[in-house]
Amino acid sequence: MNLFRCFVEEKLGSKFVESRSPPFHKSFEETSSITPVFFILSPGVDPLKDVEKLGMQLGFTFGGRNFHNVSLGQGQEPIAEEAIELSANEGHWVILQNVHLVRKWLPTLEKKMEQCSENPHDDYRLFISAEPSPDPHESIIPQGILESAIKITNEPPSGIQANIHKALDNFTQETLESCSKETEFKAILFALCYYHAILAERRKFGAQGWNRSYPFNFGDLTISVSVLFNYLENSIKVPWEDLRYLFGEIMYGGHITDDWDRRLCKTYLVEYLKTELVEGELYLAPDFLVPPNSDYDAYHQYVDNYLPAESPVLYGLHPNAEIGKYI
Repeated sequence: MNLFRCFVEEKLGSKFVESRSPPFHKSFEETSSITPVFFILSPGVDPLKDVEKLGMQLGFTFGGRNFHNVSLGQGQEPIAEEAIELSANEGHWVILQNVHLVRKWLPTLEKKMEQCSENPHDDYRLFISAEPSPDPHESIIPQGILESAIKITNEPPSGIQANIHKALDNFTQETLESCSKETEFKAILFALCYYHAILAERRKFGAQGWNRSYPFNFGDLTISVSVLFNYLENSIKVPWEDLRYLFGEIMYGGHITDDWDRRLCKTYLVEYLKTELVEGELYLAPDFLVPPNSDYDAYHQYVDNYLPAESPVLYGLHPNAEIGKYI
């Protein structure tokens, strides 16, 4: 795999092997009032958060009533049509979620989009999301919608390096500097990103990874970091036991229904969340020491420079686990 990666990088360029996806605001620059965005959904990925975050920066919010969110199904079609018409006239943003659930209404949506693209307000933006068809040879989405839109899919990251980068991408330099106990906060946040990457990517090992499949997502990570911030701000010492319980039993453990999987989830936290982490003396994996206190970009760079090659050992698994995965 590493030889193949090196070959692609040498012949085609480094951008073809980079594990980080471009930020949403870069894709947004290509949109216009007559060019909607069509999100092809992937498991564990929520495009609404990216749209909502950019909307707040540009002054489009639910509270300001210039950002409309409509989840299709259960008779929401008329509401969606009203939202599109209002947004096109007034210059609002509107996101239509899960349009694959309303197959019969999609031709109506196509006509409505055509009508509203004749003379829309310059600030008007339309975002649509749908799951891909189970059959790759069949699509229920009308061709007109697909042709007019920029298609974006945010595939779940593959491999522990990509997962750590994706986990870190949920935060910013401002996040790292927000806590008064900066050293402790940064160290535990990085450990949580590694922990999230481990839990999410273990599923590729099948029953050796998890006895059952669990919907771990970045919401679990961001809520855990919010809890971490509150606990550190209100405690004199780092409450290791409390944090391990909250993350392992409630935030991530809340998804888990198997006793052995729950035990595994908690055991990782016993290994990662301890005093040596803050002192910079903890190895998250063999030959991978927790990074020193750094800034946001330096953490990404540290992962690229020092994370060992993809291996079951990084997950605490025996090297033979990879054989079972490939079989």
